[in-house]
This record gives sequence, structure tokens and C-alpha cells, in this order.
Amino acid sequence: MVRWLVIMLGVELAGCAIGAPEPVHSSGGKLGPSLVEAPALDVSRLARTNDCTSCHADVASHWAHSAHAYASFDNPWYRVSVDELRRSRGNETSRFCAGCHDPLLLLSGGIDEEVSPEDDLAYAGITCLVCHSVESTRADGNASFTLTGEPVLIPDPAKPEEIAAHRARLTMEPLRSAALCGSCHRSFSGPAIGNENHLAGIDDLGDWASSAFAGAVPEHLVTVEERNCQGCHMATEAASDQEMAGAHDGLIRSHRWAASHTALFSQLPAEHIVEARDALEGAVTVDVGPVRVGARTYVLPEETRLRGGDRVVFDVVLQNERVGHRFPGGVRDLHDAWLEVELLDAKGRTLGASRPRGAEREDVFVLRATMLDAAGDPENFHRVDRFRAPAFDRTLGAHDARAVRYSTTLPRELDLPLRIEARLRHRKHSLAFQAFACEASRSPRGKDFAVGAERRGKIALDPCLDQPVTTVGSATVWLGRGAAKRVSKGGATRPAVERLLSQSLALLHGKQEHVDLAKPSIERAHELARTIGSADLQARVFVLRARLAATQGRPDQAVALAARAEALIGPNPVLDRLRGDAYARVWRWPAAVEAYGRVAEASPADPRAWRDLARAHGSASDDENALRAANAGLRLAPLDEGLLRSRALALEGLGHADAARAKQTWLAHRKPDEQPRLLLTCEQSHERCRRDRQPIPHYTLTPPIKIVHANVNPG
Repeated sequence: MVRWLVIMLGVELAGCAIGAPEPVHSSGGKLGPSLVEAPALDVSRLARTNDCTSCHADVASHWAHSAHAYASFDNPWYRVSVDELRRSRGNETSRFCAGCHDPLLLLSGGIDEEVSPEDDLAYAGITCLVCHSVESTRADGNASFTLTGEPVLIPDPAKPEEIAAHRARLTMEPLRSAALCGSCHRSFSGPAIGNENHLAGIDDLGDWASSAFAGAVPEHLVTVEERNCQGCHMATEAASDQEMAGAHDGLIRSHRWAASHTALFSQLPAEHIVEARDALEGAVTVDVGPVRVGARTYVLPEETRLRGGDRVVFDVVLQNERVGHRFPGGVRDLHDAWLEVELLDAKGRTLGASRPRGAEREDVFVLRATMLDAAGDPENFHRVDRFRAPAFDRTLGAHDARAVRYSTTLPRELDLPLRIEARLRHRKHSLAFQAFACEASRSPRGKDFAVGAERRGKIALDPCLDQPVTTVGSATVWLGRGAAKRVSKGGATRPAVERLLSQSLALLHGKQEHVDLAKPSIERAHELARTIGSADLQARVFVLRARLAATQGRPDQAVALAARAEALIGPNPVLDRLRGDAYARVWRWPAAVEAYGRVAEASPADPRAWRDLARAHGSASDDENALRAANAGLRLAPLDEGLLRSRALALEGLGHADAARAKQTWLAHRKPDEQPRLLLTCEQSHERCRRDRQPIPHYTLTPPIKIVHANVNPG
């Protein structure tokens, strides 16, 4: 029997009991489609930040040059998007954006009117008292928080009781939780803003909640320090003498919220771009994986043997080891993170390359989510009301690894050894979107907002300036005769067993008929792990071997391999997830229930764990427990399609009166029925859709362009 300890300890809260209405969002109240809830508030009081400066000088200084302070119409990248939505769908529709970007314009009603460059609230952003007045949050997203109207006492520093009251009012329970950040860093769209279907948007909260950084159970063995949003994005630093109230033991939490918006941070005081680059550099490990030359495979590229005229195929492996959500995170359809790859000979001459040669860069792999419009074309300008269906997401999940494949035919004459240079590069926005924002900023309206920002003591951000480009990770490897005497760099300097484990994980994402390509890397990693004598390394190899067996439909072998890992490291919920996945692949649902039940007990805040358990219970015809698991998961992810489906089917199986309504809710949150048709249309028209939707995209390295110098008669 599955142990329902977690349920009994309180996951089954009010609203999750059998037959209760599903805990799903409303369409929004008077502030809809934003989900902000608030009493009548003094918006002018929320807008004042000077009250905080005298006691919180450091924090106020950080905030004044942060993405939160520049979240509204003085942010030209945001302004072009929200203005497009307002022109297309009307002013009131932009409440959808305003709950998170323009809460004061939303609460004042100003967002329903023409937003003028003369309106002070258009420059307010997310002020101190917005975050510090959140008394509760909900898991939906789209600004799913409730603000309190309780006044703020400005304390007399000589009266401890007033300081205590001030602190209690401004440090309510949500403040230090991931749920506070997640109320805005999770989003969805739908008919309320002009989409034909419900569409999931950014979900840094959910991605983090399913990662080991949140204490959840990943798919393979990892060791990380648990940290929430504030732990990564609000690092501690030494407080200055001017910080009178916010420091603890001489330290203050940074309120710059360092992240990847380098286009913004590069125009602010220098420490902001320094923090942003520190957050980006090293976030993803880059390495070169197996090299295939004809019928021969070299799992460590430095061992490769080459001859002139050989056709060479190699993988570049990317692993997200440091970011607690997907990389890039946030608005994943706008980020510009691309992989540059070059193959050079011993004299430094380029034999082939995949690197930018224009704004669209069809021949370069980009880590980006792609949304399709009604015509099946990629919507590249974040005009959210035009979204019709997701195409594919090529960003990197936490702890995960992905491979990108490259091939070329070598020239007959070779200067060995050859060198592969791989670099993952990042800038905040695609060049196409930058041009879009730049053009709008040069309009009379854009110029008026720039002047308005300066009049209010803010920096007038210019989206036309060149964006900083950051190298997130890189690798240099050598191939062929003489490679052993050359020096590898970057991700290629890791111990061989670690490199093999990364490439094995990446190759397991291939098509089912191709996952056997991971086997040589796994076997070599196992050989090295045994030689080293490390129990942890051997257990990691057994997990990968078990994943391969499960993917190929051999659950008993997968479970046996999990047992060998357990003999080395003891019971571990990662092994339970592995067992559950192996049994689920071949529909052995009672066994899957037992394994997934232990995963849910180990990570009760992970909606993915409850989704797997609910599906297993339902497939085993246990509708009562399927409903319990689905309800537990929906408390964490109210719009999750899989959880809504399990709930609807369980209620239907139980003959419950809520079954029809639950089914309607599930169907309203499915992926659009037209997604396959739109994706097919995109594949027929766009090379990127044909190639990058594949689990392992394949690029052909382009030979260098030969420059022909014509004879020119100067006369």
C-alpha cells in the first residue's frame, strides 16, 4: 500500500477533499485578467519610496536601479510589447501585464486609460510597498497575490515597540518565500487577451519547484544546496554605514535582483552589470561529446583518429548545473542564447563553423522557446495575443543536459591536430526584437517617455544601444594526431568520468530508436568509476544504465540496476522515480504507484511528483487515490493539464456530480488541438522548425567563404 503520510500531514487541505471544486484560478475580478486582489488602497502611499531611504539607504539605492524599478512604461522593451497589446486588444486587456509590471497603474485605474508620459505612476514600477504589502499568494501566476491595506507606521528609532510593529507589518509571511516571486514569475494567457486557447507561459516557480534546488526529486543523482529565489537572486553583501535598519551582522540582502537582463543592467550603475555577468558566466557547462568518424565512435574526443576526407559527426553537450530553473529563464521566447561552434586546423584555419551571420541566424542553435501564430509562423516579437500554440522549447531544465549535433566532411589535406571551439553566448533580446523596440523608442511617444524618465531622476533607457554579449560557457578540444600534447579548456577540463556522465544524460534525450548511442559513453563511465572506486560515481552510472533500459522497454533490468545503485548509496527517492518511470512505460501501474508514492512523500511540494502519482493511480483504476493525488498537485500548480486530466477522469470514474465541470476545465487547459497542424505548417516553411524540434538538432558546419579578388582597372 502507498503510504499517504504527506496527505495526512496536511497536503489535503480545504478545497482538496474528494469531490470539492478543483482549486483553479478565476478569470479575474475587477482587476482581471490580472489576478491581483486588493482592498481600496492609497496608491500615492504605495508609490512613495523616499520614506524608506533614510533608514534603508543601501536597499533603496539597489532598488532604484533594478529591474523592479524599471518594470513599467519607462522600460522601452516592455513598453513596446504592452503598447502593441493595447493597440490590438484595448487598454483594459493590458491589465494582464499590469498586475506584475504596473501594479500602481492597475490599482489606480490608470491602465484602463491612455498612459501618458506625464503620469508619475507610469515610472513607478514595483515599489517597496508592493512586495512588502503582500499578505498572501496563490499558485496560479499572473500576479496572483493579495495586498493588505493595513497602514505602515514610520517608527521612532528610539521606540523599540514602534520598530517591532513596523517590522511585523513589512515582513509578512510571503516575503521570503518562493511563492511571492512565483505569483508573477509564473504566467498564462488565454481568451481574456485574445488567444483562442489557454497557453502556459513563463514558469520559473514550477521549474524550480521540480528541481533539487527546491528539495524535489530529479531524474538522476545530483548534489546541490537547496536555495529559493531569494537565495540566488538576493545575495548577501556588506552593508554600508548609511544602512541603519536593514543589516544583520553587517550584511544586507541585495535588492538589485541580479539576473540575465544585461540590456537593462548595462545602462545602470556598474555593479548591476557585474552582478548579472557573474550570474551568467559558468551557469551552463559546455563540452564536446562523442565524435563519430565513419563507423568508429570516440566517446572522449581527444582520442579521435582522423584522415583527410573523413566525414566527422560530433556532439556539443550543454548542461545546466547552476540555475535552479530553466536556462534561459523568464520570457523564454525573447532570449538570445546561441551556440557558436568552429572547427579549425593546427594552423588556426577555419574548416567549418556554425556562428551568427545575420539577425535570424537560421544556421545557429538558439536556446529559446518558440511560439506559433495563427499562420504557423514563429511569433518573434512577443505579441502575446497572437500566440496560438507552442512549437518547441529548446531551453535547458535544471540539472539537465542536451546535445547539439554537428557534421562536416574534412578536406583531403589536413594539418593535425584539429581544434573544436564551442561557446554558449547570451544577450537579453534577439536582434529582431531589439530593432522592434528601438524603432518604437524613436517615435514621439518613445522620446517623451525618455524625457519623462530623466525629469524624474531616472536613467532614460535606450534599446538601440548595442547589447552586451556574455560568454556563459565554453570548451576547447583537440582531435587527431598530436591532440594529447595540446591543452583543453573550459568544460573539457573536467574529469573524464564527469564528462562521460554529462554526455550520457544528453544522449538519453534522443529519439527512442537512437538512445542506444548513449551506451558507449555509459559503459566507459562505468569502467572509470570502478577504477576510481567511488560508490557515488558508480551509482550515478547505474542510474543512467537503468534509464537507458527503461527507455528501451526493459523495466526489470532497469529495476535491477536501480537495486545495484541502492546497494552502493542506500535508499534514495531518485531511484524510486526511476522505478516508477520504468514501470509506467510498460503500463505496470500498481508497481508504478508504489514507486511514485515514495517520490511524492519525499518531495511533497513538487507538482510533477503528484502528476505522476495521479496518472499511475488512475491508470490502475484507483480513482479515489488518483483524485487525492491530483488535488494535492493542483494546490501547487492549479493549471497543470496533466493534473486536471487526472482529476476529471477520477471524478468521472467515481460518478461524481462535479465530473462534467471538471472535464470542461481540463479540456479548456489542454494544448491547442491545432498545434500539430501549425507545427507542420512551420516545418514546411522554416528550417528552424524542421530541425530544432528534433530532440537532438543536427547542424552542418559551413565551410569558410572564399573571397575572390577581381582585377580592378583603376583607370
